[in-house]
Amino acid sequence: MPTIENPIVLSDASLALIEQKKATANFSHTNWGDEDLQPVRREIREHYRNVQRLVCVYCLGSVSAHSAVGAPVEHIVPKSQHLHFMFEPENLCVICPDCNEFKSNRESLVNPVLTANRVNYPKNSALYRIVHPHFDSYSNHIAKFNRLYVECSDKGGYTIYICNLNRFFRRFGRCDELVNDVALVEQAERFFEDGIAPEQP
Repeated sequence: MPTIENPIVLSDASLALIEQKKATANFSHTNWGDEDLQPVRREIREHYRNVQRLVCVYCLGSVSAHSAVGAPVEHIVPKSQHLHFMFEPENLCVICPDCNEFKSNRESLVNPVLTANRVNYPKNSALYRIVHPHFDSYSNHIAKFNRLYVECSDKGGYTIYICNLNRFFRRFGRCDELVNDVALVEQAERFFEDGIAPEQP
């Protein structure tokens, strides 16, 4: 089951603001942060905070319940490279600030050149290099053991890489938290012996 089953249906007021913005001269991805689009961003952020239950779709960590900085709106396909998908509901979610910084504007499509002029948002999971929260089941691609992330597919491995999901261990190395966590060791053994990943929240 995908992480997000209910993409946002934007209000008429937000759709009107978006159309007005798109009609301006030199409209680009940099307009996302414009003051007049704040109500649109707020509506998007609140919707995905609720349907994601304040959980980042990439690391499964927390996103802020109140601060906008603590729950940035994520464009799964980067808006800087695919402007026509900037307000596409299935291209949006919220993520934690760290995943937002690490993923940045990295390309997530397998063949971006083939979809560059596409009118409709690609809905086939196989067209994405990363775990797509609207189309993929997280546990099919990534097994999470406390702060350790293990790839279960190429897509999971690429998501771990571009979001630097193992950032805790990259920063602190092999530490007591990993070595002394008995439940974590048991989960890891079950995963490597039987392929049974731990239950995700």
